[in-house]
Amino acid sequence: MYAIPEVDVQLSQLLKLGYRFTRPHTPRNSYSESTPPQNLVKAIVLDTETTGLNSKTDRIIELGMVLFEYCPKSGQAYRVLDTFNELEDPEIPIPPETTKIHNITDDMVSGKRINDAAVQSFISDTSLIIAHNAKFDRSFVEARFPFFENKAWACSIAQVPWTDEGLGSAKLEFLAYRYGFHYEGHRASSDCHALLELLQQKLPESGVKAMLRLLENAQMKELKVWALNSPFESKDALKQRGYRWNATRKTWSASIAEQLLNQEVDWLKNTVYGGQPFQLELERMDALSRFSTRRCSVEVREF
Repeated sequence: MYAIPEVDVQLSQLLKLGYRFTRPHTPRNSYSESTPPQNLVKAIVLDTETTGLNSKTDRIIELGMVLFEYCPKSGQAYRVLDTFNELEDPEIPIPPETTKIHNITDDMVSGKRINDAAVQSFISDTSLIIAHNAKFDRSFVEARFPFFENKAWACSIAQVPWTDEGLGSAKLEFLAYRYGFHYEGHRASSDCHALLELLQQKLPESGVKAMLRLLENAQMKELKVWALNSPFESKDALKQRGYRWNATRKTWSASIAEQLLNQEVDWLKNTVYGGQPFQLELERMDALSRFSTRRCSVEVREF
């Protein structure tokens, strides 16, 4: 293929003016040509398309997964081992506003069923399930495929500091543009391949591979602290601290690193409970339980 000088000059001028260009994304079979270290482990990037946002009333209509091997010390991916993508009839009409997002119609899924045994086999020897908004995807796949409950999960929105690294947004398509590529989004397996591509990039400020930062945060143990019977007048302080109101339980809660409990107790005692005795409900979370709608190991302690 021969270069066209006029085009090359125009592109060069546009680049000097600060224009950016993106390339179409082509799913990879390999992410490194170097000899891989020993003891690689397997992980899956997972994405679902659904009839809506509520895992109790809505249904999965497409499940996509990409199986790959990586080095847990560096976060470097090596071979992509397999790709899974199947549609399923939800047995309820797909809302038109949902079809506008992923372009999946009732006719496309009619009579189709995701093979449970194939899904279980696909994830059988993996160490980690990664999703871009794991709280959403985990709730749906655990409702449909209970065997996902026994897998460790990581979230590439919550556990990669995209915005802290100056990227402005954690939306998948936005991140793709920032890293110089575009893809046909909102179909399960294409989203998975795009996410794996992003996880192999370096974060712009720290220079750390996004996958490595994800793994570090996934390994952390956390406590979800429920501030039981907190005074109404403390709501602004709790909100500013990062606590979120649970309307069903009528209680404020926040997630903290396990080693920060004593520090959090001191803050709650002085700022929320006015030095009086109080109770906290502590819910322990790790990669096996985090992002699940199921309740984790819980204890109530007095302070």
